[in-house]
Amino acid sequence: MTTPLVVKFGGDALATPERIAAAARRIALRRARQPVVAVASARRGVTDHLLGLVDQVRQAAHGGRLPTALARASADRAITTGEVVAASLLALGLNDLGIDAVVLDAREAGLVSRGPAGAAGLAEVRRARLDRVIQTGAVPVVTGFQGWRRGRVAALSRGGSDVTAVVLAEALEATACELVKDPGAIHTADPRLIAEARPIAEARPAFVTALAEAGARIIHPVAAARAQRCGLELRFASVRPDGAPATVVTGTAADARSLVLAEGHGGLLAEPGDPAEVATITLVCDGPGIAAAGAAAAAAVRRLGAPLLRVEARSTAVSFLVSAAQGIPLLRALHGTLHRTARPGQSRERQYAHR
Repeated sequence: MTTPLVVKFGGDALATPERIAAAARRIALRRARQPVVAVASARRGVTDHLLGLVDQVRQAAHGGRLPTALARASADRAITTGEVVAASLLALGLNDLGIDAVVLDAREAGLVSRGPAGAAGLAEVRRARLDRVIQTGAVPVVTGFQGWRRGRVAALSRGGSDVTAVVLAEALEATACELVKDPGAIHTADPRLIAEARPIAEARPAFVTALAEAGARIIHPVAAARAQRCGLELRFASVRPDGAPATVVTGTAADARSLVLAEGHGGLLAEPGDPAEVATITLVCDGPGIAAAGAAAAAAVRRLGAPLLRVEARSTAVSFLVSAAQGIPLLRALHGTLHRTARPGQSRERQYAHR
């Protein structure tokens, strides 16, 4: 059997009927070269809506009493229905293009999970049915964010569809895992915040794992670490019809000096006496340049005059905790400083900013 490609569609990629149709056409193009296994996230906003409904029902039924194991299982089934709907609509789009597609939930796809409801982890893939579907020439469309444990659906942690895609790709020995998201590529900064941001073409696995662990929600940290560990190539692609911009994550990527700017909490928590709203700006590097980059960042902080609440240095990252009002100004100042201080021949430094 030809090695498949796993393509995962995020909530933005399936947000409208037009984007679902575009996703189906993307699969059709990929399928012309090799078998494709699709993974579908819930459409944008659906999971949050379902979580809200679960909380409302709990409050109305018993005023917030701790849920039983059965109640948690019911909640997991409710909040993962968004993936069932999204996968079904994507399969419908494929069917209307004349392509056979089969929706597989966690049980049908053999996604065995372990761990508590709402935060389960995928333990193994029993791939027999997936293989049969692929061998018929049909496209399996798998529901993300779901595992199957002791005869019940188990929800993975938020962002778990990334984990579904990477685990499937590893189990199927896929050539790569393509993650279709908005904006798609890893950028030098969040393009919604920094007009000068540009996509980068390549990144090293260690860099992407460090990004995810620092709080940049480009990929679930578990998915990034697992892809790095098994040597799986990741391809970030946008929802645009041509798939651009895109970033390929591979161990053969050139230029190991990779930097990140992440605006978010990133694990650096506020303490008593801090402002009610805080922001963390994090600089990440997977090469030996973290000390120099951190010094440049510290100088930019001093020039800006932003009062620092806390600084935390790690082997691959430096984080600055500031008040929320200072977050975006500091992000922009650091981004500009790092670009201006780039040495000749290092114009491909990789930086990413995430809200």
